[in-house]
Amino acid sequence: MVYYFTGNIRLIAVYLIVVFFPAWLMGQEREITHEMSAAEAAMKHLIGKDYRATDPPPGPVRNIAEFEQMQGVLIRYPFGISYQLIAAMSQETGLTTIVANSGQENYVKSQYIANGVNMGNCTFLHAPTDSYWVRDYGPWYIAFGNDSIGIVDFIYNRPRPDDDVIPLRMAEFLGISYFAMDLVHTGGNYMTEGWGISASTELVWQENPTLTHQQINDLMNAYLGIGTYHVVPDPNNTYIDHIDCWAKFLDVDKVLVREVPPSHPQYDEIEAAAAYFGSQVSGYGNYYQVYRVYTPGNEPYTNSLILNNRVFVPIMGSSWDDEAIASYEEAMPGYEVLGFTGSWESTDALHCRTKGISDLNMLYVIHSPLLGTQPFQTEYLVEAEITAYSKMPVVSDSVRLFFRINSGAFQTVTMTHQGGKLYSAVIPGAAPGSEVAYYLRAVDASGKATNHPLIGHHDPHIFIAGPQPYPDIQVSISELNASANAGFISTDEFEITNNGQVGLTWDITCSTVVGEPFDLAVIKEKTSVTEQWLSVAPGSGTIDPGISQPVQVTCDATLLDPGQYEGTLTITSNDPDQPEILIPVHFTVDIASGIPSPAEELPDITFYPNPFTGMTRVGFTLPEDTDVRLVITDSRGSEVTTLLNQFMQQGDHVLNWNGTNRNGQKLKTGVYYFIMTGINIQATGKVILH
Repeated sequence: MVYYFTGNIRLIAVYLIVVFFPAWLMGQEREITHEMSAAEAAMKHLIGKDYRATDPPPGPVRNIAEFEQMQGVLIRYPFGISYQLIAAMSQETGLTTIVANSGQENYVKSQYIANGVNMGNCTFLHAPTDSYWVRDYGPWYIAFGNDSIGIVDFIYNRPRPDDDVIPLRMAEFLGISYFAMDLVHTGGNYMTEGWGISASTELVWQENPTLTHQQINDLMNAYLGIGTYHVVPDPNNTYIDHIDCWAKFLDVDKVLVREVPPSHPQYDEIEAAAAYFGSQVSGYGNYYQVYRVYTPGNEPYTNSLILNNRVFVPIMGSSWDDEAIASYEEAMPGYEVLGFTGSWESTDALHCRTKGISDLNMLYVIHSPLLGTQPFQTEYLVEAEITAYSKMPVVSDSVRLFFRINSGAFQTVTMTHQGGKLYSAVIPGAAPGSEVAYYLRAVDASGKATNHPLIGHHDPHIFIAGPQPYPDIQVSISELNASANAGFISTDEFEITNNGQVGLTWDITCSTVVGEPFDLAVIKEKTSVTEQWLSVAPGSGTIDPGISQPVQVTCDATLLDPGQYEGTLTITSNDPDQPEILIPVHFTVDIASGIPSPAEELPDITFYPNPFTGMTRVGFTLPEDTDVRLVITDSRGSEVTTLLNQFMQQGDHVLNWNGTNRNGQKLKTGVYYFIMTGINIQATGKVILH
């Protein structure tokens, strides 16, 4: 088809310029929505067409979190946010605006001036763009290698080539390194807490069907230093599947998750998501603290921007706005929480249309905080590594530890430089049950200052001094019943266990009472038993926590008449709850079966020396010719060797014994017993091997 134009051509040209120039100047060539249009969906095959991946950054790599130090915020003209919000962001931080050309820059400047924007904090990046969703296509910042800050890019999940190149343009604009990973992704579906943990919905799996989950994890680790990547179902059931529509990292160990009433169709899914994060371990080693913000009408309250010590929250002019602001204030004490209206949607709000610019000269503190209940100590060691990305030295005496006990005034300790980046200090021990709050502060020579946690004294690290550790003694018996034949011994064993937190020291003393004989008519009278019949081995010791120590108890009836004997084991220890434990010992001494009483022991038999070490000489006198058997038994009456088993004539005899068993093996040190038998002969006694 051919069109013919008549009339004044110059007039037509002027008309076109007048009519269309403002639209061109405003950058509104075409309407693009947050959702991929049908036309764009038809061009999905062009996503990443001219994208070129790079090698990963040199390690170590750390993905910088949104709540860390920012030097500015990135937005794009034409805007998706109000001049009121822009002016507020510009007051305390830099503001970088993407414009297509100098004509747009001049126009935007005039509007900024008219709307109270702080022009001293404004810079402009000239680059063509397709949309204002800088969160989705904007750069991700990393700290890498030798204390450098860089940008990691990804393939933007929309066929919008001008948007997709912005991370590269931003790296050039800032003069920092650029790295590109071969992964389709979007900033709205990504959040990180800065300690190697990040989260997205399963959209990242769906948009990278040629990659395994492990391959995706490997890319995240290589380019961003992400060791734990939480990929979760999207509970909202909307077209966008972006995590920032329902969740947000507020700090290393804090997560904000939207909340809806039980009548909401996605209630179960949202509660499951909140429960999931509550069961996960943060970079600090504790479970995430999960905070909730009420969104009964699908308000986009989680779609907020943290910019240093301020939080910009999208509000809807609804009755729930004040409650949303209060939820942030509760979760982030010390932050200034500001609400702004706009053309917000449940799937597209303030966070989507802004992007923080990491502070290239940040002062960064790595510290694993003391949290929860800590074991009682006389002092608590606090260590931190401090990196000055400005390359300026850290002012040593500026590195301070601030602490307070039980809401008292903060006290200050200058941390000691241990060399390199490491600093340390101690918090004095507090009484058990005390609440200890603390934070760190440092300044470098450029004047850059930081805290840990970032908000400082408003929301310090808190731990509870646990109960003072004590040993906890447990004894496996409450009393001991033992028995032995006269002339023999009985051995038993029990355990002492330390169930406490520190070493247990213990000692055992033995005491005995003389018993009454069974039958005085049979047993010759004895005035007393002076030898201690009750002993233990070992008698003292130290036991580490969680360890048990066996103790052998010996009841020696060698010199006891048959009867009932009573004794006591007294165990003393450094367990304050049980400093003394009494164990009653009941010892029954019986008449040995077939062994005559001492009055009937006719042979005169001796072992010399006794006790002995290497060899003992055995001498005895037989009153008549007889078969003689001489055996050695252990304390339980078990035969260990036979020294004689033959016919022998009347008279004196001598033999030697080297303390070995029937197999010629050396016996253990201890008490052994001999039994000599023959015609009209039976004698017993003990022999001690050292």
